Amino acid sequence: MTVLHMKTLLITGGAGGVATRIRPLLRDRYRLRLLDQTAASNLQEGETRIVADLTDQAAVLQACEGVDAIVHLACAHSLDISFEATLDPNYRATLYLLDACQRCGIERFIFASSHHVVGQHATAGFAGDSAQIAPDGFYALSKAFGEAAVALYARKYNLRALNIRIGSAADTAVDDRRLRLWVSTRDLVQLIEIGLTHPDLRCETVYGVSACPQALFGNISAYALGYRPQDHADDHRAVDFRALAELPASEGPGHVGGPYVPHTLTLA
Repeated sequence: MTVLHMKTLLITGGAGGVATRIRPLLRDRYRLRLLDQTAASNLQEGETRIVADLTDQAAVLQACEGVDAIVHLACAHSLDISFEATLDPNYRATLYLLDACQRCGIERFIFASSHHVVGQHATAGFAGDSAQIAPDGFYALSKAFGEAAVALYARKYNLRALNIRIGSAADTAVDDRRLRLWVSTRDLVQLIEIGLTHPDLRCETVYGVSACPQALFGNISAYALGYRPQDHADDHRAVDFRALAELPASEGPGHVGGPYVPHTLTLA
């Protein structure tokens, strides 16, 4: 395989679970630069790793030199994460990357957002794609900020950008709530490819979901960009799959964001 004329992608969170899944489907078409605080493992031809902290602006700028596009997966993420814990890795780091796009002449930016930005909505009568922003925690709030920051830089500096509100990106759908917003690796990569190559893309927001039963999102914007999911969530139910009636109240079965909704917020 030759990679001499391929474009270079910087993937943040390059040692993480989502990056590990998507790398095999991207490295035959792009050179991959894997940035993480932990060294990415099992490197293949065309892949390089950078161990650095996204909260170090100088390190971000250095990592972005010679890059054609960024796939921004990295973030601080947990059910009980505090607001303070998100400030540097989720707010400042995203701005540093977007600023680097402008400084380094990077053409495309893919932002891994989350369905949790609308997580507080009840699933009953949910408005789907047209639902207003309703973050279900400080992680989700940082993703809503990230989408706004992407729009700021995309429109001010003509950056071509795509926000992907990822559903459940696990290997299998473990319960009825996640079944309605599950995404396979190859469908997620298809959306990333749209963000990297679509000639008419300016700044759009789509949902990272495959074909799902009783889908929570119609994903109209993604379909308009040519997205056609190849996988169906029903074919990827976990062995220990749980019906909605089996889920306790602590897992928020009646809300888009599930367990994030009843969880208490912590500022610091």
